[in-house]
Order: sequence, then structure tokens, then C-alpha cells
Amino acid sequence: MKIKALTLIFICALALTFWINFIDLKLKTFSIFINKADKLNAIIDNLSLAFIGGYFFYFLNVYLVERNEKKHILPFIAEKTGRIINGNNEIIRILKQNKEITEYNTDVKEFKTLVTLDRIEKLIVYNFTNLTFRQYLEGNRNNTLSSINKILNSGKHVDDELRAILFHLDEAFFLQDNFTLDNPNSYNIFFEYFQDIQKLNMYFNNNLKKYYNPRTYTRSYTLME
Repeated sequence: MKIKALTLIFICALALTFWINFIDLKLKTFSIFINKADKLNAIIDNLSLAFIGGYFFYFLNVYLVERNEKKHILPFIAEKTGRIINGNNEIIRILKQNKEITEYNTDVKEFKTLVTLDRIEKLIVYNFTNLTFRQYLEGNRNNTLSSINKILNSGKHVDDELRAILFHLDEAFFLQDNFTLDNPNSYNIFFEYFQDIQKLNMYFNNNLKKYYNPRTYTRSYTLME
């Protein structure tokens, strides 16, 4: 239960305790509680006090601890997620030979024209002009898998939605050792993989962007962490 809901119940419990102990108007004023009002008041008071005590314990020992953890863990998760997204978006920039692209919206037909063996051999790899596109993909693959592994191992603050996206990416054929650009179906493999990158990007914008410090990433990132 979120802290806001618990706080609302805490306020109600505090009000009940204050009412029972400090206000003359008690439940015994209602006929249904004749001869039982004191017992009922005591039960409600004890339950309220128990919840108040439990709330303080939760707030001090769980909520504040988790909030402090999130201050350190979520920026780490955001940085690694941003690294995955930016590194893979760089592939699109290279494929389209346009280093100014910041967002892309492409389909399988366009990938079919982009991922051809003739084009691939001639591609200029921005920031890594000494590398071929094949070499760049291998370095990017290693970085992506490394970042996925670090996020998944970062603890309980990786929620189910992010975990599902990362597991799907981790199992993508695009990131497997046996993937090759010589595969006649490689354009379709590209397309399916980048659909998952788009899902990750949507998750990032909705949940992690506020924790992300862009200074931790530049396009000239190393291909070997």
C-alpha cells in the first residue's frame, strides 16, 4: 500500500484516538451501544493506537530507508537504461547516415532498405571511424548486455514492467552470439529488436527520465566498459 493511503488511515486513526480520549461525545450516546460503549471505545482506541505505532515503525524503518535507497539506485538505473537507449539509437543514426537524428519512427520496410550488405559495408561509424559497422555492433551488443545485467542485479527497485522489457531484450536474437548481418532476415531481426528499444524508451520517459543526468552519457562513449 502506498504511503499516501497509509497516511490517510493514520490520520483517521489519530482522529479516532483523540475523539475517544479527549471529547465527551462518545459512542455510548447511541442507543445501540448501551452498556457496551466502554468496551467498543476501548477496542477502537487500541486498534487505532496499534495502527499509529505500526505506521511510525513503517515510516521510519521502511519508507524513509527505501526513499534514501531510491535516491541512489534510481539514478543508476536511469543512467544504465539511458545508455542502452542512446547506444542503440546510435545504430539508427549510423544506418540512416544522419548523426542529427534524436528520435526515429521507422518500419520493417525501411529496415529492409537500410540493412543491405552493400550499404552495411560502406557505412561510416560516427565517433568510431576506425571501426566497421560489424565491429560497432559487436561492441554495442556487449555494452547493452552489460547494462541489462547491471540493471537486473541492482535490486528490488527494478519493477515488473522494466524487468519484463529487459528480459525480452536480453533474449533477443539481435543480441545473441550467432546473429549475423549476412542473415537474409536480418532486417526483420533489426525491426523486432528496435520495437523493444522503443518500449524501453517509453518506460524511460514515463518513469526514469526525472532521475537521469545527461552528463553521465555522451555519444563518444567507450565501446568497452
